[in-house]
Amino acid sequence: MTTDSDDNRLNRIWSRPFRKKVAWVEEATRLCLDHCLFEGIAERSVQHIVSHMHPRTYQRGEVIFEMAHAGASAMLILDGEVLIMADTVELTRLHHGDIFGEVSLATPLPRTAQAIASKDCRLVFFLRSDMDEWIERRPREASHFLINLSTMLAERLMERNLEVIETASPLDDS
Repeated sequence: MTTDSDDNRLNRIWSRPFRKKVAWVEEATRLCLDHCLFEGIAERSVQHIVSHMHPRTYQRGEVIFEMAHAGASAMLILDGEVLIMADTVELTRLHHGDIFGEVSLATPLPRTAQAIASKDCRLVFFLRSDMDEWIERRPREASHFLINLSTMLAERLMERNLEVIETASPLDDS
């Protein structure tokens, strides 16, 4: 004869394989698929990667990371707004669907800016260790991601160089 506690235990066991995905996983998967970093990577693979990411919330004014600290992850903004600062200079404000901190996926160099939650935020972290595991398990897909990352970083560098050229004074001929 089974008891109510036995039935509850069996229901929990059998429900696990059929458990619905957490809502943030579906949302983050969709946002990643729309981002250039995940261009050309199958939806199924992106969903698998996202399901291993790490969600976290921040309150308005809370520091997400400090300038010059070691970076170990990129972050996807599910909700809220993030302010990126270099010393006292506001570099940009990021919103829903933006990914930031991705340089740390390419190198363990210190962060070049500070990130602060300018509104309450829900973020999802993609750790370098998660990427390393992906490279080990699925090198072809991961290499495509790394090519996308390299392209994005190169485009940013080119844009920055053009900004510097436009604001620089011409050399004095004397």
